[in-house]
Amino acid sequence: MKVPFLKVLPPAATVFALALSPAAHADPVAHFDFISHAPDSDAWWNTVKNGIKQADQDFNVQTDYRNPPNGDIADMVQLVNQAAARNYDGVVTTMADFDLLKGAVSRLKSKNIPFITANTGTERQSAELGALMHVGQPEYLARKESV
Repeated sequence: MKVPFLKVLPPAATVFALALSPAAHADPVAHFDFISHAPDSDAWWNTVKNGIKQADQDFNVQTDYRNPPNGDIADMVQLVNQAAARNYDGVVTTMADFDLLKGAVSRLKSKNIPFITANTGTERQSAELGALMHVGQPEYLARKESV
């Protein structure tokens, strides 16, 4: 079945005009940093990266996903320090090693950069650092229920 050209033209023109409009290509309203402990070889985090990209589009924000390429937590500490120096609008970070990361994360707090902990660490640790929240499940309970 052929659809008449004149019936398709108005909706197609509208979609094309919206794609070219300045609002469709507006600068992001906020710039975030998502820092994980995962090495580049950990494919599970690709799902997270895809979700970040989709959220960036949905909410007109920009998020940098950064991680230590080999999973070295000392390198992750430097990424958190860099995030504090770059004055992001907000930071999400995993807490793979609370004792090593708490100093760097405290720099976010001292610069009034809102942050959320995710995936690793605990709600108690997150609260101790002054995070807005912790996104994740209790690790003891997760392990207990997995066996």
